[in-house]
Amino acid sequence: MVEGPTAKAYAIKINREFNGEVVKDVLVKSFRRIHIPIGELLGKRFVNADSLGKNILLLFNGLAIRIHLMIYGTIHIYSVNESLLKPERLVRLIVKGCGKKLVVYNAPIVEIDKAENLTSRLKSELGPDPLSNNWDREKAIENLLKFKNEKIGVALLNQSIIAGVGNILRNEILFRAGINPERTIQSLKITEIEKIVDICELLSKEFLKMKIEEKRIGSLLLIYNKYNGNCKICGGKIKFYMQKPINRKTFVCTNCQK
Repeated sequence: MVEGPTAKAYAIKINREFNGEVVKDVLVKSFRRIHIPIGELLGKRFVNADSLGKNILLLFNGLAIRIHLMIYGTIHIYSVNESLLKPERLVRLIVKGCGKKLVVYNAPIVEIDKAENLTSRLKSELGPDPLSNNWDREKAIENLLKFKNEKIGVALLNQSIIAGVGNILRNEILFRAGINPERTIQSLKITEIEKIVDICELLSKEFLKMKIEEKRIGSLLLIYNKYNGNCKICGGKIKFYMQKPINRKTFVCTNCQK
């Protein structure tokens, strides 16, 4: 699953490589989330790309395309006459400009609408984004406190609480915070909740930095995917299980995460 830092890195790359393009042609493979005539995009200039949580937004003079890559989606930018590097059956969206074309593969969500409609709806549905210029630490804490009976390991994947946190980040955040994912939010001290939120912001930025530099994030991972591994802090065995009810891969050091 693409997490917030990967979505933001894609937006930065698109801004760099697709800057100033004017739309000459558009191909969309699914029309389930197309709320305006596709032809309205023609002649529109690409203005900016940004991310909101795990969503990537492409803005074109009052119109917008939302892309959610989920697990297998990718975005490539080619010269306008360059051949595609992946099979055409995987294509979900092509936006062709004068010099470049933006191609989205395997994305399960491609949505096109007026920019105001898309952005206002996403902002109403999503919690604060640690990678946004408008990151609101206090709102993130407030949102967590609303789910007092929820397990913290479950709550961190709720995009209405904090946007952009995926399974890698939630495991790594809780390990660094020394918090067991099975604890309910009401069992946490306010200082523990603040620590979780602060680590969420810092780790998201570290994750993003590595993505921008096109580095593998393996060196950042202290616990995620460490099957039968040993804790980097105490040396004890790392426990792996599927946390209920979300059935997501969970790694925990029961010595260090209380």
